[in-house]
Amino acid sequence: MRFFRRYPITLMLVVAVFGLMLAVAFNTTARVNGERPARTTDLADVVTEMERQRAQLTAQVSKLRAESDDIDSQAAARLGEKDSFDAELASTRLAVGLTRVQGPGVVVTLDDAKTMPAQSDPDQYVIHDFDIAAVVNALLAGGATAVDVNGQRVVATTAIRCAGTTILVNQTRLGAPYTICAVGDSAKLDMSLNSDLASSELLGDYRVRYGLGVDVEVRSSVTVAAYKGTLQPGVATLGKGE
Repeated sequence: MRFFRRYPITLMLVVAVFGLMLAVAFNTTARVNGERPARTTDLADVVTEMERQRAQLTAQVSKLRAESDDIDSQAAARLGEKDSFDAELASTRLAVGLTRVQGPGVVVTLDDAKTMPAQSDPDQYVIHDFDIAAVVNALLAGGATAVDVNGQRVVATTAIRCAGTTILVNQTRLGAPYTICAVGDSAKLDMSLNSDLASSELLGDYRVRYGLGVDVEVRSSVTVAAYKGTLQPGVATLGKGE
């Protein structure tokens, strides 16, 4: 009692501070206790939302994988179509002569005679367009897959004809000697040359009688040039006064 009487103000301050500390401690504890359930609830909501989003993403991934598989299948199908188209295109280019061809075959060389007896017909001692045509036709009949004459590929529109002292093949002037290359079965090509009436006469009787330079060589590798001209046939026209 004596203490309280002597220090009444001090006592009151101590009591006030102590009460304030208790109040703060109580409020803090209450707030913490009140917020814990809220935070737990928020975390649960976040987890639920993440699971929902994961499910959506999983479904989306599955859908995208299915679409990717479908695209791959379509691409494979298109690739197969492209490969088929490329093969057909290559076959067509080969058939029309637009591709250089190499393989076993024969090489036929035709040349004019080196000498000509006096008072003889000079036409008998030179190679004509029909001589070249006879050899080419025999080779094609023998199964040649490709033929050229001095590098001029023989195609469906090729014309072989005389033009003065030269011969035109694909509208290109050629002079002797004439080298005819053919790719195919060598044995069949050689047999066809010797069994065809026109070519066999040129390779046999005419060669000996007129001294023509005729040679047939079987080779394991022959290269036939690609056709470089136009495939469009020309249109025949009549000259003036005809």
